[in-house]
Amino acid sequence: MVAVVSLVRKARLDAGMSIEEAAKALGIPAGYLSQIEKGQRQVSAERADQIASLYNKSRDDIFLPSRFAIREVDKKTTA
Repeated sequence: MVAVVSLVRKARLDAGMSIEEAAKALGIPAGYLSQIEKGQRQVSAERADQIASLYNKSRDDIFLPSRFAIREVDKKTTA
């Protein structure tokens, strides 16, 4: 049986980080990062950029539109 590893998880492992270390650096719970790695959570474009930057990758290198839902978040301004 061949194990399938997401590109996000592979990037983290290649960076030599545990899920706990990466989550702490991102300011999110390890369980939340695990769900992102498994494709169970949508991530904002900003969060995807943060994750990619932490692993010294581009967002396009580790987040594939066909595998992960990346959404743009509209920032509302108050007058």
